[in-house]
Amino acid sequence: AAYTQTFAEKHTIDAKAVFTVSENNGSYFWASRKDYLSATVDQLFAGSSIGMQNSGNSDEGGRMGLVGRLKYDFDSRNYIEGSFRYDGSDNFAPGHRWGFFPSVAVGWNVSQESFFEPLKDVVSSLKLRASYGLVGNDQLLDSSGGLIRFIYMSDITLQSDNAGFTTGDKQQVSLKGPVYTRYQNNDLTWEVGEKLNVGLDMQLFNSVNVTVDAFREIRRDIFQQRYSIPNYLGTASTAVYGNLAKVKNYGFDLSLDYGKQINKDLAIQFKGTFTFAHNEILEYDEAPGVRPSLSNIGKKLNTIYGYVTDGLYIDQADIANSATSTLGNIAIAPGDIKYVDQPDRDGNYDGKITSDDRVAMGYPTVPEIVYGFGPSISYKNWDFSFFFQGVANTSLMMSGFAPFGTQYNRNVLSWISDDYWSPTNQNPNAAYPRLTKNDNNHNTQSSDYWLRNGAFLKLKNAEIGYTWKKV
Repeated sequence: AAYTQTFAEKHTIDAKAVFTVSENNGSYFWASRKDYLSATVDQLFAGSSIGMQNSGNSDEGGRMGLVGRLKYDFDSRNYIEGSFRYDGSDNFAPGHRWGFFPSVAVGWNVSQESFFEPLKDVVSSLKLRASYGLVGNDQLLDSSGGLIRFIYMSDITLQSDNAGFTTGDKQQVSLKGPVYTRYQNNDLTWEVGEKLNVGLDMQLFNSVNVTVDAFREIRRDIFQQRYSIPNYLGTASTAVYGNLAKVKNYGFDLSLDYGKQINKDLAIQFKGTFTFAHNEILEYDEAPGVRPSLSNIGKKLNTIYGYVTDGLYIDQADIANSATSTLGNIAIAPGDIKYVDQPDRDGNYDGKITSDDRVAMGYPTVPEIVYGFGPSISYKNWDFSFFFQGVANTSLMMSGFAPFGTQYNRNVLSWISDDYWSPTNQNPNAAYPRLTKNDNNHNTQSSDYWLRNGAFLKLKNAEIGYTWKKV
């Protein structure tokens, strides 16, 4: 339903309401047999029963929602808009399926005010806007990006390798049993994002368009697996989910657009964008006693964890006087990477290098800064344009290039052969540690030895064209 009405030429009311219902059902089945006696009969029964296979599944889902909006506009100068969503999802248990998400937005076209007239030669147009509201999320994705349905329900693997047993008078029968992979939690409900946005749209000298948006979002009740439950309570590797995490995001977007017709033959245009987005984990369910350096709280999403290094071992005496590494699969030797022992939460050192000695390092793997810029020029029938794109405040961890070992078909890269530790080049700051015939797990751990700046600036595209005019 929709309603729009203007009163006294300056007051406009715009209202809208939408009710939606969706339902989906699906099923899937397949079966196969081999060793058909003849291609003439292509039905399942005609194949051998030895090795026959079949499988199937079904799914169903539904959503229901009510959306409403009410907007008041005064003379195309000021507006205020309120809206809401009231959504129901079958991903949650009864009593927790509905979420209410209101929002409000205001805007002011300052350049339409009479007091602004003297400024229009410089600031051709100026609009201010702000919005605040809640948004909801009912979908949880697994590590491969697939949707986890009915996350509140328990999940059981009926024939698990982790619950197998052997029986029979000669121990000749092996059977598999059921295992819980996820426990039920009927209290799961919507993730909620609290969004605040302020911005302006401005035009300068009738040719330069500038848009600036500053934003902040606090997302709470984020779906997360519990890690604070000790194994001795019997949960073991079974997942328990809850609305446990909280993350703050903030940043700004900037875009610039300049266009000018210089004369009848020459026109130029320039576009540029810049985005900065930073986040911080405010709440996270963690194992008791986790080291502060490994705690997610206060860190960024997509943070890299690794070992702090102190060059390469110089000799056997250096190895003996350093913390003992437990990371290797072969004996530690001169030329291997030397890792730094980190203190526990009480400030004590255990003299060993273990996974507890990892720390957060570098920038997140997802860039905090993304930008782009480029001009477009046309002269008579010719046109030329190009666009640069870049990212910053991001790091990457080098891996998967170690020569030899199980990577028998991989040669030594030139930068490795140019500067690696060897008995004839005992450089503790060499670009690559000692080479080994076998895999050396100690040297391939994530660490600041392999941490690199992921920032780049590239020419994304370039184009030149000529337009033939019809005679």
